[in-house]
Amino acid sequence: MTIELTGEDLSIFSAFEKVTHVMPTDYLATENFMIFLVTPETLGKAIGAKGANIDKLRQALMKRVVIIGDSSDPEAFIRSFFGNVNISNIEERNIMGESNYLVTVDEKDRGIAIGRDGERIKAAKVLLKKKFNASIQLRTKRSSGNEGVI
Repeated sequence: MTIELTGEDLSIFSAFEKVTHVMPTDYLATENFMIFLVTPETLGKAIGAKGANIDKLRQALMKRVVIIGDSSDPEAFIRSFFGNVNISNIEERNIMGESNYLVTVDEKDRGIAIGRDGERIKAAKVLLKKKFNASIQLRTKRSSGNEGVI
């Protein structure tokens, strides 16, 4: 698989590397924030002491910045992407030859998992499609045992 990078992509990769001294494996820009993927080994270095690099990137790129540990394993990638969300289960389903991941989160974490205006779950969908040709759905686990799919 060949990936073509535009001039804008190269300048964003360069800006990230200049600040963090880490080369991202990929990134996704949305209207309000940028998500950078880095190898798990370089995650701490990329974030910097007390998040210093995130602050510098936010100023340089004029957007909120999120840095996530990348993985070639879909379940590990999902857990890393939703690192601050309590995931109780990830179930892989094969629907017409495409993997679909049904991710169960606690009801109290539903808003965090979805993100402001749905941006976080939309970004997860884009990255899973791009990296694994897979889709993702969130399911909330209520304390009463009832579940709802998002």
